[in-house]
Amino acid sequence: MKKLLKSTTEYVSTLNRRVSPSTDPHISRCVDQLKKRGFVMLDHLVGTPEFDAIKARVDQKIEQDFELQFPCLSQSKIDVDRDHDLIETNFLATNEQLSQRGLTFNRDDVTDYQQMVTDFTPSTLTVPMPSEEGFYNLWLDPVVTSVVTSYMGFVPNLTEAYIRRNFPSSFRVMNFNWHRDTNHDKYLVKAFIFFTDCDIDTGAHHYIAGSINDPRFRDKAYFSDDEINSAWPIGSDDHMISTVPAGTIIIEDTRGLHKAGIPKRGYRDLGFAIFTPPNSFVKSKPYFQIHHSTYKSLSKNQQAFITKQNLR
Repeated sequence: MKKLLKSTTEYVSTLNRRVSPSTDPHISRCVDQLKKRGFVMLDHLVGTPEFDAIKARVDQKIEQDFELQFPCLSQSKIDVDRDHDLIETNFLATNEQLSQRGLTFNRDDVTDYQQMVTDFTPSTLTVPMPSEEGFYNLWLDPVVTSVVTSYMGFVPNLTEAYIRRNFPSSFRVMNFNWHRDTNHDKYLVKAFIFFTDCDIDTGAHHYIAGSINDPRFRDKAYFSDDEINSAWPIGSDDHMISTVPAGTIIIEDTRGLHKAGIPKRGYRDLGFAIFTPPNSFVKSKPYFQIHHSTYKSLSKNQQAFITKQNLR
């Protein structure tokens, strides 16, 4: 009964937020590409002052203010013998479990950015969505929201929003492996916002075009490069690799196969925006929060993507 009630509530909420397909030719082309291939690339923000300003704020939050999600996994603390079980499961564990194993570091352990990177060799640093208008204007950019709503057929919720900085790492952690997102079985769209130039050596994103409806590779959570490359070799038409400049946004239906590339040098900064149907993903604690003052500064269209649960 509870499952049926949830489905009914989600259907009614979705029905009330239905939208007509966009009549803008550019948006229509993007939506067609998303439907046929499962992804579309947008480059309208590349090189713009607005994007450069937000990129500078990302650097400040990571390198000066340390506005990060702690505790963080420290690759330098991993012991191959002691932690073989976690290595085998790609560190699929809670922060509490990792902390109990002595594999994390906290804000109090950090004296400066270089010390943090040198001493703890993190694979990933995560910045929670800042409650600032500039970030929401980017995450809810009108081109992005137009493509997303036209593709889904309704105005979804911005369910998750955050930024990750990925470094070279010796051990793979969860999303560095091929996988499918399972937040929703029918409606799931993710926008990837590249804050750094990206190529194969700096952690390019990989996606298998057309894999949403492919019946293969659904029997476990993660798949190896060898498994996926056996079906879609690198260089084949459907194995997409994001060699893109900073400012690029890739919109994907991530029910398809994808993975985060591991940088071989430098680092990769990537923003994430996850869109799902209203009432489809209820959580006691929201994944991001926005100040009332920031919320009021947004347009009515942008506000429609944010739930009351996310207000503070």
